[in-house]
Amino acid sequence: MNRFARLVSLFGFTSTLCACVAISSAQMADTLGAGRLQVGLEPGVAGVIQTSTGVVLAPAADVAVRYGAAERLDVGARLGQSGLELQLKVMLTPPGSRVAVSVAPHLAGQLRFVSNVSPDSTPSLGVAGLLVNGGLPLLVGVRLGQHQLVVGPRLHVLASVPSTATEPASRRFATGGSVGVSLRVSRAVAVMPEVALLVPLTPGPMVATNDTFTQLAAGILVQTRLAFLLGDSAQP
Repeated sequence: MNRFARLVSLFGFTSTLCACVAISSAQMADTLGAGRLQVGLEPGVAGVIQTSTGVVLAPAADVAVRYGAAERLDVGARLGQSGLELQLKVMLTPPGSRVAVSVAPHLAGQLRFVSNVSPDSTPSLGVAGLLVNGGLPLLVGVRLGQHQLVVGPRLHVLASVPSTATEPASRRFATGGSVGVSLRVSRAVAVMPEVALLVPLTPGPMVATNDTFTQLAAGILVQTRLAFLLGDSAQP
């Protein structure tokens, strides 16, 4: 029973930690081009840095699918430990520019889990509500031959919607960014290591919650990914 309790507690914590926010873009600044499809496999590590608890890390993995709806417009979705995320990318510069600039807003939702572990009861895992997060990154890509250096400053919002009326909703605004390099292996394959950081803009006490949303919203979020981008290359 002790082992089961530890597993329940660990799942409740890591699912909330990994699932709540994707703060890395894991894509080039260029759009794909009309009619092109790309699949991204995005394993990585997510973490929270706090003065009270130090650094807490956990594995994170997602799968993204993006489609070129027009020459300068991509639509897509990401699914995995970041929940279900809808993506959009609009390129502001002409195709083929040495420096590509685009905006890539996204909106994600994920169930919040809480582990109930007590010596006097059977360990259980419950749903505490819904976690919603949205980001507005500006992707700036600098061409390095067939490769691209991508810098992505962003604004972000985290919102917690509880499942019960006794717990009020909470939200936090944050800012940060990501840095990654898209390394073109072939026309259909690119590998993109990326690191990202998100710092809350409104630090301070929050309404107490019974899961890890408070720690996530108050701490500095870090994330690193090694994305595998499969499909036709972005616009030349």
